[in-house]
Formats: sequence, structure tokens, C-alpha cells
Amino acid sequence: ILILPGTLIVTAVSYGCIIVTILLIPSSAGRRKAFSTCSAHLMVVMVFYSTCIYRYIRPAQRGGQDSDKVLSLFFSVLTQTVNPYIYSLRNRQVK
Repeated sequence: ILILPGTLIVTAVSYGCIIVTILLIPSSAGRRKAFSTCSAHLMVVMVFYSTCIYRYIRPAQRGGQDSDKVLSLFFSVLTQTVNPYIYSLRNRQVK
């Protein structure tokens, strides 16, 4: 109960500080580049936390074991698999 919200709060505060710092960048091109780099990682973090939160907040009678298998696939396999692809698509040579 404490670990998931605790790490979520730390991550949200970190991204809040990052966003404030990005907004202080004087050039719009610099802000755009920083936001595009940050947004890729933020999408992976959101997929991870949303599946974890849904798993532990949903009512016990909804879903069942099949739903649990799909959710565990999302936050254990999908986030780790998609992460390198997201970062490689940001690479200049790939573009």
C-alpha cells in the first residue's frame, strides 16, 4: 500500500520539477526538444503506473485471473519491451 503511491509521488514530483525547468528554457526550440525527450519516457511511466494502480484498486469480483494475466503482461513485459523502441525512434539516425 505504501510502496506504489510512494514511488508514484516521487516520480510525479520529479516530473513536476523537470517541467518547471523546461518551461524556464528561453528558446522555444529548446523547450520543444526537451519536452519531446521527456514525453517518451513519461508515456512508459504512465503505462506502468496505470496498470499497477488499476490492478490494486479494482473490485475483487471484476476481471479475475485472465485480467490479472493481461495486466501483469503490461507492467512486466510491455513497458520493458517498448522502452528501447521509444528511445531509438527519438534517435537522429533512425529518423
